[in-house]
Amino acid sequence: MLLIVAIVAGAAVGTAAQRATAQTPRGCVVPRLYAMTVPTAEARLTAAGCRLGGVAFERPRARVARITGQVPAPGAMLPRRARVSLLVS
Repeated sequence: MLLIVAIVAGAAVGTAAQRATAQTPRGCVVPRLYAMTVPTAEARLTAAGCRLGGVAFERPRARVARITGQVPAPGAMLPRRARVSLLVS
């Protein structure tokens, strides 16, 4: 009877550890950065576990100094500290 209690208790601890690991992202989920400024986007990337990659500039189409494109697309799952490139108007 004692053995059964120890196995059940061990299973409960393993389940809690698995839940804690599942809630902590090990990678980078790319946030949506369109229409943000570069400093704001960089802060968002850092919070998401990513980092800023290359920044390319194009002629202003709408708002000046705002992000108009990003690679990879929002929602992409990448390894931790992966780079995200931006296109800025």
